[in-house]
Amino acid sequence: MVRGASIYLVTRTHGLRTHLITPRDMQVLAKAKSLRDVSDNLLKTDYAVEIGQIPTQEQDATTLENIILKKLVERFFFVRRSAQGMMQDLLSRYSARFEVENIKRIIRAKHGGQNAEELSLIPLQRENTLVNFPALLKAKDVGEVASLLRDTQYRTILEKLQQYEESGATMVLEAALDKIYFSKAWELAVKMQGARDLIGEEIDLRNLLTVFSLKTREVPAKLIEESTIPVSYALPKTTLRSLLQSQLQDAPNLLNAGYSKLASEATNLLKKGSSLLLERVFLRQLYGDASAVLTTHPLQAGYIIAYLLLCESEAKNLVSIVTGKQLKLSEEEISAGLFGI
Repeated sequence: MVRGASIYLVTRTHGLRTHLITPRDMQVLAKAKSLRDVSDNLLKTDYAVEIGQIPTQEQDATTLENIILKKLVERFFFVRRSAQGMMQDLLSRYSARFEVENIKRIIRAKHGGQNAEELSLIPLQRENTLVNFPALLKAKDVGEVASLLRDTQYRTILEKLQQYEESGATMVLEAALDKIYFSKAWELAVKMQGARDLIGEEIDLRNLLTVFSLKTREVPAKLIEESTIPVSYALPKTTLRSLLQSQLQDAPNLLNAGYSKLASEATNLLKKGSSLLLERVFLRQLYGDASAVLTTHPLQAGYIIAYLLLCESEAKNLVSIVTGKQLKLSEEEISAGLFGI
């Protein structure tokens, strides 16, 4: 149970939760006949003001995605501003996930030779990041991106450039960014009941994703182990090492009950050659567990983290829906990729 100022923040977060789109309403959006219908339905939600300012003829998936992601960032930083003390410090570190995601997007784009003009970043205000994203966008390649991060907390990815070049996998650099981000968040989360559980689970799942992704690319076990986050929550380090020395199909037998079923689903995906959907498998479990926390731990700090994760889930669902509608995917194709419905 939380005390003092944190009680106020948890209580306020209970109110904020009521603004999230319900699973039933999300399904209505997935069944909408067109992108225009999705946009019209969103006029009944927290996205109404921003969508209402865009002329109908200018509303496409990219425009709506920007509005959705802007709202996601606003929700995170609103909660952070409302917090005090250690919780505010934790939320500051936790909100750096957007900064990290943008760096990842730029690295992937440079790796694939994509033009900066074609790249969509999560909209961050200057006061919410110390990274010079305009400079990163102008970088000629991945190596220059890493060099431009030399004076930031992400400087250690420079040490992974050679491994990235040898493996050809951006996941090596992405894992290095995760290692920095989650290690900093964990320093404070470990001291807070509830917050520790969800962030600890997210670290476990991120480590499993790193192992599965890099083993699929036949990256050496030593490099994979160096790429994992040095935190043990419900995934013991001994188990992680066993995974590195085994075949991926053995993973379900090596993991505990909480992660065994997840590993089975991941290995089945890889057998079908669907590695691009791998991250979605791990996120589905995380968001599902976050949803459960809203009911099981309504008075703990974990409720705040759970709410923020469900904000993220909502944003990802909405982006999938608007993108699917623009690509004219079927209702079944869109719904299959959604979380929590």
